[in-house]
Amino acid sequence: MKRILPIGWRRMLALLCAAFFVLGAGGSFGADEPRDKPKPQTKKVKSVGQWAYKRLNAAHEALAEEKYGEAISELADMKGNSKLNEHEKALMWQTYGYVYSAQGKYQQSIDAFEKCLALGGLPEVAQLNTLYNLAQLYVVREKYAQAAASFEKWFSQAPDPPAEAHYMYAIPLLQTGRKKEALTQAEQALQKAKVPKEPWLQLALSLYFENQRYRDAARILEILVTRFPKKQYWMQLSAVYSELNEHKKALGALEMAYLQGMLTDDRELTNLAQLYLFNEVPYKAARVLEKGMADGTIKASAETWEMLANAWLNAREREKALRPLEKAAAMSSKGQLYMRLAQVQIDREQWGAARGSLHKALAKGGLPDRGAAQFLLGIAAVSDSQWEDAQKAFEAAAEYDDRKQASHEWLAHIAQEQEADALEAAEAEAAKDAVEDGEEEGAGGADAEEEGAGGADAEAAEAKPAASAEEPIAKIS
Repeated sequence: MKRILPIGWRRMLALLCAAFFVLGAGGSFGADEPRDKPKPQTKKVKSVGQWAYKRLNAAHEALAEEKYGEAISELADMKGNSKLNEHEKALMWQTYGYVYSAQGKYQQSIDAFEKCLALGGLPEVAQLNTLYNLAQLYVVREKYAQAAASFEKWFSQAPDPPAEAHYMYAIPLLQTGRKKEALTQAEQALQKAKVPKEPWLQLALSLYFENQRYRDAARILEILVTRFPKKQYWMQLSAVYSELNEHKKALGALEMAYLQGMLTDDRELTNLAQLYLFNEVPYKAARVLEKGMADGTIKASAETWEMLANAWLNAREREKALRPLEKAAAMSSKGQLYMRLAQVQIDREQWGAARGSLHKALAKGGLPDRGAAQFLLGIAAVSDSQWEDAQKAFEAAAEYDDRKQASHEWLAHIAQEQEADALEAAEAEAAKDAVEDGEEEGAGGADAEEEGAGGADAEAAEAKPAASAEEPIAKIS
């Protein structure tokens, strides 16, 4: 897993440093830690004289009003006084440290606190607070070894370390490679805090990743997405669930990000579609891909068209799979997708379209099994009664050992079909000829009948006048 560092922790440290002068005057840090360490003993120090007190007080008042120049001027007067005792000098350098940190001049603040501590002129509690402030400044300046050493010393003496102190100590421990110790401190911070801050949760998350404790990382991310529902946490939670082989939860986390409009680029949306497919929810995968490709957030590449086709095929929407497969096949440099398209077309009995796709597949090449493509082409041609195309295809398929026997069987079948077609055609031709002969014979008989009728009429005509000639004789007699 990718290492994740707390977001904005340097900024948070800077804000803490700006408030150091308050901590310096505030004394103890609370009482969350078990009291198994004695409190620092009170150290006898020399008192602060009126002249020094007046200037220290004036410097603190100017600092509170952010009049840094006036504060430095008061301290400069003290710095030039050689009669200050160790306590007064320590307070002077401590106040310098507060002023510089409030201005963001962290290296100068470090120098001042180091001089303050070197004098040893402060009471134990104030000395301990100054050491804590110095340790934080080392972190800000990325002096992690010095920060870790300072925190270690501080923890050995502080009776009541608060949650914040554990968090701060964890940072230099992590940066110096002491991951397990850092994790212990980060966990202490979360346990002591009533409501852990976001950077604390981020640090614990980073350390769980560093220590490959993904179950604990998921627990932290579940808190983060609840309290701080940001895109990065949903994405990380999905990735952790995948690492734990909890793929339905991985999908659920990524789907929540999608429903909140957080997934906005090609990679994120295609990952969601892949998770839908992996979890056997192909219809939703297809819808995500279609919407993304329609609005341009998903690139319409051969791969995404193929993924969309697979989604529709898995959803048993074969008609909807045809167009994506056609797009993917046309964009691909190899013919394999045209062969898949042909298989769908054959399944839908679109024989002519299937033959066209298979010809394109063979023309593009790059097929893992050209014999299979030729064999399918033969089947499509047979189903469409295109015997010559079928014969050529099966002859080509027969050149491959694993297709030889089946191809020869189909060729024999084609021969039988062609023979049957030829016989049927011959019978049809013979029937046609017979009909035509019958029509001619019928026409000849009709002519003969007409001739016979004509002869009878003639005989009747010849006989009638004779009868008429005899008729008057009969009447006369």
